[in-house]
Amino acid sequence: MAVAAILVLTMAHGGVVPRAQSQGLVSIDSLRTHIRTLESAGGHRSRVTFTAGKDSAAQYIRRAFDAMPGLTSVAFDSFTVAASVPFNTKVLMNVVATLEAVQSTAPVLVLGAHYDASASRMGTTVWNQQWQTIAAPGADDNATGVAAILELARVLSDPASGFSRNVTVRFVAFASEESGPAKTSSHEGSRHFAAGAKARGESIIGMLSIDMIGFNRSTFYTAIVSDSNSAWLGTAYRRALDSAGIALQTNSRPYPTATYSDHETFWAQGYPAILLIEHAPPWNSSSVYSANPYYHTSWDTLGTVNLELVRRVTEGVMALARALNGGMTGVADGPLNIPVALELDQNYPNPFNSSTAITFRLPQADHVRLSAYDLLGREVAVLVNADLPAGQHRTVFESNLASGNYVYRLQAGSLSISKRMTLLR
Repeated sequence: MAVAAILVLTMAHGGVVPRAQSQGLVSIDSLRTHIRTLESAGGHRSRVTFTAGKDSAAQYIRRAFDAMPGLTSVAFDSFTVAASVPFNTKVLMNVVATLEAVQSTAPVLVLGAHYDASASRMGTTVWNQQWQTIAAPGADDNATGVAAILELARVLSDPASGFSRNVTVRFVAFASEESGPAKTSSHEGSRHFAAGAKARGESIIGMLSIDMIGFNRSTFYTAIVSDSNSAWLGTAYRRALDSAGIALQTNSRPYPTATYSDHETFWAQGYPAILLIEHAPPWNSSSVYSANPYYHTSWDTLGTVNLELVRRVTEGVMALARALNGGMTGVADGPLNIPVALELDQNYPNPFNSSTAITFRLPQADHVRLSAYDLLGREVAVLVNADLPAGQHRTVFESNLASGNYVYRLQAGSLSISKRMTLLR
């Protein structure tokens, strides 16, 4: 099958990324430009793995990230895959942009989309014989997801967006998600990345795979795909949409568990991950979706893409990123659980060894600061410092402090509540 300065980016092979409509918001013009450029990257109407168009797409994505000065780093993440000769030695590249958290021990949020494309639905014979030259513009699958990733990076890395960087965000354009005649496997780019993150011991709070989010003639709808370990993340996305007032329908739990995109490789490493896709699956119709006849064909072009749908899905991901940045790490099902007054639960477990969960509820949207103090009144940790919507929120406090008694204090507006917790090593 994802503003201190409002930038005008001029690309050597891709035209101009236009000015955003307003600070801190996703720009439809930018989304359109990215999709149009990717469907003919470097002048090639294809991004099939092992073709020049795919290589040109990687270079375009790298240049787009490089033009965002607020990002901490941009890099190629290279790998090879099992494939027929001579493609088994071809170097493939994920493109990884990072917005580092203020604290080096902060968890990581991965926002990913694959940038390769396919034309496998043109027929087995045609695909097998012509895959190196066939038109596979992949405007929906998956230039829409990559455009979303690029817009999210542009907005969130801009200091004027107000993103306080309590989590590290990695924006990843994955290579080699699709299978093909030269290789039978899929999801190699994300598999390489997820395995590397696990080997490095990265604490990934969640991963969102944004894949095919631009075709729907019936309504503004997108589907959530999740396993049981990640369902809270799907529910968090739904609530982020509601809190931000984004008019986008989604499915509710139980979410389907399917493995046809890059989220699957993060599940394999034990990380929570969800897929956002226009319908699950996109080859079936429902009351909110007519099956996409264009994906994996030569007719998957910008003209078939609903750009307003892409914008709304992207805005929803940004709203969720802000909520996770504010300290939300788990969301229960059921009502929003909005109290009549500020509420702070006792941390659990208590006493605790190295980590403990703290849940609190807001009667209304407010700026929230949740901090820990030693018994001399010195602040030793800031757990949450963000604008949060009304309702229930949960954060995990991971500490390397010395054993002893501490106080954690929740402040929302002029109100505050404090409780004591005990750390035992």
